Amino acid sequence: MFPDKELSDLNGPLEFQGPIDYEIKNKKSTRASGHSYSEMVNGIEFIVIRILLQLRTFQIGLKSYRNPLIAIIGLKKLIDFRRSIHGNVKLNRVVKSDGRYFFALNVPGWPSKAFDQFMENSLNRVYSFRPENKHLQTMIFAITKKCPLRCEHCFEWNTLNDKEVLTLDDLHMITERFQDRGIGQIQFSGGEPLQRIDDLISVLKVAKKETDFWILTSGYGLNIEKAHLLKEAGLTGVDVSLDHWDPDAHNAFRGLPNSYQWVEQASANVRKVDLVLGLTLCATKSFVTEENLWRYADLTRQLGAGFVQILEPRAVGHYAGKAVDLSSDQQALIEKFYLEINRNKKYIDYPTFMYPAYHQREIECFGAGDRYVYVDADGDSHACPFCQEKLGNCITESIDKNIEKMREKGCHKFKSVDNEF
Repeated sequence: MFPDKELSDLNGPLEFQGPIDYEIKNKKSTRASGHSYSEMVNGIEFIVIRILLQLRTFQIGLKSYRNPLIAIIGLKKLIDFRRSIHGNVKLNRVVKSDGRYFFALNVPGWPSKAFDQFMENSLNRVYSFRPENKHLQTMIFAITKKCPLRCEHCFEWNTLNDKEVLTLDDLHMITERFQDRGIGQIQFSGGEPLQRIDDLISVLKVAKKETDFWILTSGYGLNIEKAHLLKEAGLTGVDVSLDHWDPDAHNAFRGLPNSYQWVEQASANVRKVDLVLGLTLCATKSFVTEENLWRYADLTRQLGAGFVQILEPRAVGHYAGKAVDLSSDQQALIEKFYLEINRNKKYIDYPTFMYPAYHQREIECFGAGDRYVYVDADGDSHACPFCQEKLGNCITESIDKNIEKMREKGCHKFKSVDNEF
């Protein structure tokens, strides 16, 4: 199906590293072994951290507004808005990694310059205190077209494994240009971003340490050596695609034997070097049942994930022209599961689940140049990975003008951004 070199590891043949150590969820065993693993924080420690975080946000608001009353109002509006995004779920757990606390996949860890910049940008949405509106929070950046998998839902199917366009200098330039706009988080995707691991490490080392950096990956080839190199270069977290609790079903969906084992191995290695672990599920029609959702949740807990993101399939790329949209009953089933696992204290030691379609239907789409933007492997900008309409190039054209066009056009599927945030 592919030349042998495309099915090999990045620096040699693929080799599994033995049984996965699921004892990483046991804090005593991990401390005794000398490892430092990310962990879920709740209870008293969480309450203290939440208070400290709110105090820090108030300090940022006070510095920005120079008015304590407006700073308090701004803080309250942000808290109310975050709860509305998650269905009025009151946060009861966070992920602690490398001395920082993470509250969501798309929010930089605290304390950090990235978090402060993120909150400053968010407060500026409530009451503007500066003329420019550096509103973007996240850039999803496809740094390669190369991928050894043949995923059922691949949105880059039509360009997969085509000749690379972006040079290493281009990767540096685009990253720098978005950092100059105050971006809080950059997520490197593809293709499979680990196919350009040397270039990725180069970008991470040079980039300013005012941004959180993530990799969106299948886990393919992410051994412990590469995990260490990425951590040392400045990576924050890894979001691994896991599309079924059943290994055979996941392998079939990804079009590559043993891809499930690579998810297991990557998840363990990510945690061993104290990176934040996220998992992402493409919830297809055939998958969405109550049993599958809860069995999947149990697996993500066993793997030690801090966050899980549930995405709905979209009729683009390999799914173009196909009836892949979930039924209203299936959407309601996921919403019920999503609210239950995040609200019920019975599941407090499970990962925090995120379901973007929930707030997209209830509130708005956060893409389209509002809170996030997608840059493909040609350097062209899009409203999101699924809204495949090029609106300008990030190397040859003005990023500000591209974003302005996106905001004017809005999202083609969900309502446009029109509220104060």
